[in-house]
Amino acid sequence: MRNLAKRKQESLPRWRELISGAVREVDDLVTIFLDELESVEAYQSGLVTREDLADSARESIRLILEAVTAGPETTRLSSLSLELGRQRARQGIPVEDLVAAIRLDFGILWSSLLERANSADMAVLALHVDSLWAAVDNHARAVHQSYLEEKAAMAASTRDEQQTYLAELFGPAPLVPSKVEQVARALKVDSDGMFRVVVAGPESSQMVHRIANTLAARGEHIFVLNQSGRVVILWPAPRPHTRGPETPYRQLQDIAGGMVPAAPGLAAVASAANTAHEIFRTIRPDEHGLRTLTDAWTRVTKSRLDDQADFSGHLLSGLAALTDEERDRIAETVRAYLATGSVTDTAAQLFCHRNTVLNRLGRFEKLTSLDVTVPEQAALALLALA
Repeated sequence: MRNLAKRKQESLPRWRELISGAVREVDDLVTIFLDELESVEAYQSGLVTREDLADSARESIRLILEAVTAGPETTRLSSLSLELGRQRARQGIPVEDLVAAIRLDFGILWSSLLERANSADMAVLALHVDSLWAAVDNHARAVHQSYLEEKAAMAASTRDEQQTYLAELFGPAPLVPSKVEQVARALKVDSDGMFRVVVAGPESSQMVHRIANTLAARGEHIFVLNQSGRVVILWPAPRPHTRGPETPYRQLQDIAGGMVPAAPGLAAVASAANTAHEIFRTIRPDEHGLRTLTDAWTRVTKSRLDDQADFSGHLLSGLAALTDEERDRIAETVRAYLATGSVTDTAAQLFCHRNTVLNRLGRFEKLTSLDVTVPEQAALALLALA
């Protein structure tokens, strides 16, 4: 190992000579780079001008060669890497194409050194190739990191802008058509399209934002707005006949939330969110999943009636004289009967005799004056016990 280090040190002057020769041919190397870059798809689209590509290639190659002999800390390579990553992110070049373009530098520089070297220089090249590769690789890594940071900053800026526009849908000012169109353009959605709207509790905010970030990384987007006491989530509904549940629904189905699956247009989102919020309020602490009005209409109706006139408290006041155990047993039996309409099926579900079911239904009628075999009174009981 010591002998190898000595040989490397002894060959360093010749290595630097070879590098100096490559430095003198930077313009030729840039031409080769631009020709090879035509094989990278993103650079054929005109997102970056040829002049821009030539300038950045010239500076990159020059500073890489300088870093090979002088060390990266003595050059402007690191600052160039940072700026190049930020610039390409803003220009919309895909990161994989950006890194592929940078890694072309190694092959171009290595070929240049091979052309200039004689047979005696092969050992010199072998001893020092790692420094060339390290310089190119460090440049590529720094550009990649800078690119990702700029993309993250751009995404955060976009989210902030979208949040501002999204909040306008829920503002006190009337939503005139021109404002709806402006919000739609900012969100890049069809203002007249159908939207899914979900409302969850503030405790779900972190999970929802994590899901939103995961979907954004896949090219799918949901919009999240944190409001006082709730989190509003919305996304455009997929086209009809789409197979299987859409990705946002699958990702969100483990949170507890109220959902309006079809808000007709962006202007209807705020009203749909209020409905979804009413559904969410009826979800019990031990429950999770997205519930629609079809699932929760009895609870929502009961909640509205209770808020206005203590509806269920008045109807069920006769049960107050029972013990908690008795009250729960009778309520469970009535709910089971209302779900099946059959005394026999209710008895089987509750593992008791059908006469026991009849006795409990009779006692419920005596205490509440509600005969659940009569449809109109059954409807009242269904709401009161929701």
